[in-house]
Amino acid sequence: MIDAHCHLYSDKYDHDRDAVIKRAEKSLTAVVISAVDPTSLQKSLAIRRQHPDFIYVTAGIHPRKSAKLKRVERVQLWQTIESVKEEIVAVGEVGPDFYRTKDSRLRQRQLLVLEEALEQAEALNLPLVIHARQAEEAALEVVTQSRTDVLFHCFAGTRQIAKKITGQGFYLSFSAILLFSRDIQKVATEVPLELVLTETDSPALSPKPNRSRNEPAFLATIVSRLASLLQYPSKKVAAVTAANARRFYRLDAL
Repeated sequence: MIDAHCHLYSDKYDHDRDAVIKRAEKSLTAVVISAVDPTSLQKSLAIRRQHPDFIYVTAGIHPRKSAKLKRVERVQLWQTIESVKEEIVAVGEVGPDFYRTKDSRLRQRQLLVLEEALEQAEALNLPLVIHARQAEEAALEVVTQSRTDVLFHCFAGTRQIAKKITGQGFYLSFSAILLFSRDIQKVATEVPLELVLTETDSPALSPKPNRSRNEPAFLATIVSRLASLLQYPSKKVAAVTAANARRFYRLDAL
Protein backbone atom coordinates (compact mmCIF):
# COMPACT_ATOMS: atom_id res chain seq x y z
CA MET A 1 0.00 0.00 0.00
CA ILE A 2 1.01 3.60 -0.58
CA ASP A 3 -0.34 6.60 1.31
CA ALA A 4 -0.69 8.93 -1.66
CA HIS A 5 -1.25 12.11 0.35
CA CYS A 6 -0.48 13.10 3.93
CA HIS A 7 1.09 15.89 5.98
CA LEU A 8 3.79 14.33 8.15
CA TYR A 9 5.44 17.74 8.58
CA SER A 10 2.53 18.72 10.86
CA ASP A 11 3.46 19.75 14.39
CA LYS A 12 1.02 17.09 15.56
CA TYR A 13 3.83 14.61 14.86
CA ASP A 14 6.68 16.58 16.35
CA HIS A 15 6.83 14.46 19.51
CA ASP A 16 6.73 11.02 17.84
CA ARG A 17 7.30 11.37 14.10
CA ASP A 18 9.92 8.61 13.97
CA ALA A 19 7.50 6.19 15.65
CA VAL A 20 4.74 7.15 13.21
CA ILE A 21 7.03 6.46 10.27
CA LYS A 22 8.14 3.13 11.73
CA ARG A 23 4.51 2.06 12.10
CA ALA A 24 3.87 3.05 8.49
CA GLU A 25 6.86 1.05 7.27
CA LYS A 26 5.32 -2.14 8.66
CA SER A 27 2.44 -2.11 6.14
CA LEU A 28 3.21 0.51 3.48
CA THR A 29 5.80 0.64 0.72
CA ALA A 30 5.79 4.45 0.42
CA VAL A 31 4.31 7.62 1.87
CA VAL A 32 3.82 10.86 -0.06
CA ILE A 33 3.93 14.09 1.94
CA SER A 34 2.14 17.04 0.38
CA ALA A 35 3.68 20.38 1.36
CA VAL A 36 1.33 23.36 1.34
CA ASP A 37 3.75 26.30 1.53
CA PRO A 38 7.51 26.94 1.46
CA THR A 39 7.89 26.32 5.20
CA SER A 40 6.20 22.92 5.14
CA LEU A 41 8.11 22.11 1.96
CA GLN A 42 11.47 22.52 3.68
CA LYS A 43 10.29 20.46 6.65
CA SER A 44 8.96 17.75 4.32
CA LEU A 45 12.20 17.57 2.38
CA ALA A 46 14.15 17.19 5.62
CA ILE A 47 11.95 14.21 6.51
CA ARG A 48 12.46 12.71 3.06
CA ARG A 49 16.23 13.02 3.33
CA GLN A 50 16.08 10.85 6.42
CA HIS A 51 13.93 8.24 4.63
CA PRO A 52 14.83 8.56 0.92
CA ASP A 53 13.46 5.17 -0.13
CA PHE A 54 10.15 5.51 1.70
CA ILE A 55 9.12 9.18 1.91
CA TYR A 56 8.36 11.29 -1.15
CA VAL A 57 7.31 14.94 -1.35
CA THR A 58 5.01 17.14 -3.42
CA ALA A 59 5.23 20.94 -3.35
CA GLY A 60 2.26 23.29 -3.55
CA ILE A 61 0.22 25.93 -1.81
CA HIS A 62 -2.99 25.41 0.16
CA PRO A 63 -6.11 27.18 -1.18
CA ARG A 64 -6.49 29.22 2.01
CA LYS A 65 -3.08 30.70 1.30
CA SER A 66 -3.23 30.83 -2.49
CA ALA A 67 -6.32 33.04 -2.32
CA LYS A 68 -4.24 35.76 -0.68
CA LEU A 69 -0.99 35.51 -2.62
CA LYS A 70 0.20 38.64 -4.37
CA ARG A 71 1.87 38.37 -7.75
CA VAL A 72 5.39 38.72 -6.36
CA GLU A 73 4.64 36.01 -3.79
CA ARG A 74 3.40 33.68 -6.51
CA VAL A 75 6.56 34.22 -8.52
CA GLN A 76 8.63 33.43 -5.45
CA LEU A 77 6.58 30.29 -4.81
CA TRP A 78 7.14 28.89 -8.30
CA GLN A 79 10.83 29.75 -8.11
CA THR A 80 11.10 27.88 -4.81
CA ILE A 81 9.38 24.83 -6.27
CA GLU A 82 11.57 24.89 -9.36
CA SER A 83 14.66 25.03 -7.15
CA VAL A 84 13.76 21.67 -5.56
CA LYS A 85 12.39 19.96 -8.67
CA GLU A 86 14.87 17.09 -8.34
CA GLU A 87 13.57 16.31 -4.85
CA ILE A 88 9.80 16.37 -5.45
CA VAL A 89 7.44 14.02 -7.27
CA ALA A 90 4.58 16.43 -8.09
CA VAL A 91 3.35 20.00 -7.97
CA GLY A 92 0.53 20.46 -5.46
CA GLU A 93 -1.60 20.30 -3.57
CA VAL A 94 -3.13 23.39 -5.12
CA GLY A 95 -6.59 24.41 -6.28
CA PRO A 96 -9.90 25.98 -5.39
CA ASP A 97 -11.76 25.48 -2.11
CA PHE A 98 -15.22 26.93 -2.51
CA TYR A 99 -16.39 25.36 0.76
CA ARG A 100 -14.30 27.74 2.84
CA THR A 101 -13.80 30.52 0.31
CA LYS A 102 -17.02 32.39 -0.49
CA ASP A 103 -15.69 35.64 -1.95
CA SER A 104 -15.79 35.44 -5.75
CA ARG A 105 -12.56 37.42 -6.15
CA LEU A 106 -10.68 35.09 -3.86
CA ARG A 107 -12.10 32.09 -5.70
CA GLN A 108 -10.80 33.51 -8.95
CA ARG A 109 -7.39 33.98 -7.33
CA GLN A 110 -7.37 30.31 -6.35
CA LEU A 111 -8.16 29.34 -9.92
CA LEU A 112 -5.44 31.64 -11.23
CA VAL A 113 -2.90 29.97 -8.95
CA LEU A 114 -4.12 26.58 -10.19
CA GLU A 115 -3.53 27.71 -13.77
CA GLU A 116 0.00 28.76 -12.87
CA ALA A 117 0.57 25.50 -11.01
CA LEU A 118 -0.46 23.54 -14.09
CA GLU A 119 2.00 25.55 -16.18
CA GLN A 120 4.68 24.85 -13.61
CA ALA A 121 3.94 21.14 -13.53
CA GLU A 122 4.05 20.90 -17.31
CA ALA A 123 7.28 22.89 -17.48
CA LEU A 124 8.93 20.67 -14.87
CA ASN A 125 7.45 17.47 -16.35
CA LEU A 126 5.77 16.61 -13.06
CA PRO A 127 2.21 15.49 -12.26
CA LEU A 128 -0.26 17.86 -10.59
CA VAL A 129 -2.13 17.24 -7.32
CA ILE A 130 -5.37 19.17 -6.97
CA HIS A 131 -7.25 20.18 -3.84
CA ALA A 132 -10.80 20.96 -4.96
CA ARG A 133 -13.45 21.12 -2.26
CA GLN A 134 -16.94 21.81 -3.62
CA ALA A 135 -15.06 23.17 -6.65
CA GLU A 136 -14.26 20.07 -8.68
CA GLU A 137 -16.03 21.33 -11.79
CA ALA A 138 -14.16 24.64 -11.75
CA ALA A 139 -10.83 22.90 -11.24
CA LEU A 140 -11.51 20.43 -14.03
CA GLU A 141 -12.20 23.29 -16.44
CA VAL A 142 -8.72 24.67 -15.71
CA VAL A 143 -6.86 21.39 -16.24
CA THR A 144 -8.98 19.79 -18.95
CA GLN A 145 -6.23 20.28 -21.55
CA SER A 146 -3.43 19.25 -19.19
CA ARG A 147 -0.35 17.73 -20.78
CA THR A 148 0.58 16.04 -17.52
CA ASP A 149 -1.10 13.59 -15.16
CA VAL A 150 -3.61 15.05 -12.70
CA LEU A 151 -4.84 13.76 -9.33
CA PHE A 152 -7.94 15.06 -7.53
CA HIS A 153 -6.91 14.21 -4.00
CA CYS A 154 -9.33 13.38 -1.15
CA PHE A 155 -12.20 13.21 -3.60
CA ALA A 156 -15.57 14.18 -2.15
CA GLY A 157 -17.48 15.30 -5.23
CA THR A 158 -20.43 13.91 -7.11
CA ARG A 159 -20.68 10.78 -9.21
CA GLN A 160 -21.11 12.95 -12.30
CA ILE A 161 -17.91 14.92 -11.81
CA ALA A 162 -16.02 11.76 -10.85
CA LYS A 163 -16.94 10.24 -14.20
CA LYS A 164 -15.83 13.42 -16.00
CA ILE A 165 -12.50 13.39 -14.19
CA THR A 166 -11.74 9.74 -14.84
CA GLY A 167 -13.17 10.04 -18.34
CA GLN A 168 -10.24 12.33 -19.12
CA GLY A 169 -7.81 9.82 -17.68
CA PHE A 170 -7.24 11.80 -14.49
CA TYR A 171 -6.90 10.14 -11.11
CA LEU A 172 -8.94 10.27 -7.88
CA SER A 173 -7.81 9.41 -4.38
CA PHE A 174 -10.08 8.26 -1.58
CA SER A 175 -9.57 9.06 2.08
CA ALA A 176 -11.47 7.97 5.19
CA ILE A 177 -14.46 9.89 3.83
CA LEU A 178 -15.04 6.64 1.97
CA LEU A 179 -15.90 4.96 5.26
CA PHE A 180 -18.69 7.36 6.18
CA SER A 181 -20.22 8.76 2.97
CA ARG A 182 -22.64 6.63 0.97
CA ASP A 183 -22.28 9.03 -1.94
CA ILE A 184 -18.51 8.51 -2.08
CA GLN A 185 -18.97 4.77 -1.66
CA LYS A 186 -21.15 4.87 -4.77
CA VAL A 187 -18.49 6.84 -6.62
CA ALA A 188 -15.90 4.22 -5.69
CA THR A 189 -17.92 1.48 -7.35
CA GLU A 190 -18.38 3.44 -10.58
CA VAL A 191 -14.88 4.71 -11.42
CA PRO A 192 -12.06 2.59 -12.89
CA LEU A 193 -9.90 1.10 -10.16
CA GLU A 194 -6.89 1.75 -12.41
CA LEU A 195 -7.38 5.49 -11.76
CA VAL A 196 -7.84 5.26 -7.99
CA LEU A 197 -5.29 6.03 -5.28
CA THR A 198 -5.74 5.80 -1.51
CA GLU A 199 -4.63 8.34 1.07
CA THR A 200 -4.96 9.28 4.70
CA ASP A 201 -4.64 13.09 4.40
CA SER A 202 -3.29 12.71 7.91
CA PRO A 203 -3.24 14.11 10.53
CA ALA A 204 -6.85 14.93 9.55
CA LEU A 205 -9.67 12.49 8.73
CA SER A 206 -8.88 9.65 11.08
CA PRO A 207 -10.75 6.45 10.17
CA LYS A 208 -10.66 5.41 13.82
CA PRO A 209 -13.43 7.01 15.92
CA ASN A 210 -11.33 6.93 19.09
CA ARG A 211 -8.30 8.58 17.47
CA SER A 212 -8.33 12.31 16.83
CA ARG A 213 -4.99 12.18 14.99
CA ASN A 214 -4.73 10.21 11.79
CA GLU A 215 -1.50 8.64 10.51
CA PRO A 216 -0.31 6.75 7.40
CA ALA A 217 -0.48 3.36 9.12
CA PHE A 218 -4.26 3.71 9.23
CA LEU A 219 -4.44 3.46 5.43
CA ALA A 220 -5.28 -0.24 5.64
CA THR A 221 -8.74 0.63 6.96
CA ILE A 222 -9.49 2.65 3.82
CA VAL A 223 -8.10 0.01 1.46
CA SER A 224 -10.13 -2.67 3.22
CA ARG A 225 -13.34 -0.66 2.85
CA LEU A 226 -12.66 -0.03 -0.82
CA ALA A 227 -12.07 -3.74 -1.37
CA SER A 228 -15.33 -4.56 0.39
CA LEU A 229 -17.26 -2.13 -1.80
CA LEU A 230 -15.72 -3.58 -4.96
CA GLN A 231 -16.02 -7.16 -3.71
CA TYR A 232 -12.34 -7.74 -4.39
CA PRO A 233 -9.69 -9.23 -2.09
CA SER A 234 -7.97 -6.54 -0.03
CA LYS A 235 -4.58 -7.68 -1.35
CA LYS A 236 -5.70 -7.00 -4.91
CA VAL A 237 -6.97 -3.51 -4.14
CA ALA A 238 -3.83 -2.76 -2.14
CA ALA A 239 -1.64 -3.89 -5.03
CA VAL A 240 -3.58 -2.04 -7.74
CA THR A 241 -3.86 1.26 -5.87
CA ALA A 242 -0.19 1.10 -4.92
CA ALA A 243 0.74 0.48 -8.55
CA ASN A 244 -1.44 3.42 -9.55
CA ALA A 245 0.36 5.67 -7.06
CA ARG A 246 3.76 4.51 -8.30
CA ARG A 247 2.67 5.23 -11.87
CA PHE A 248 1.15 8.63 -11.12
CA TYR A 249 4.10 9.85 -9.07
CA ARG A 250 6.61 8.03 -11.32
CA LEU A 251 8.29 6.48 -8.32
CA ASP A 252 9.83 3.64 -10.32
CA ALA A 253 11.86 6.18 -12.28
CA LEU A 254 13.57 7.48 -9.15
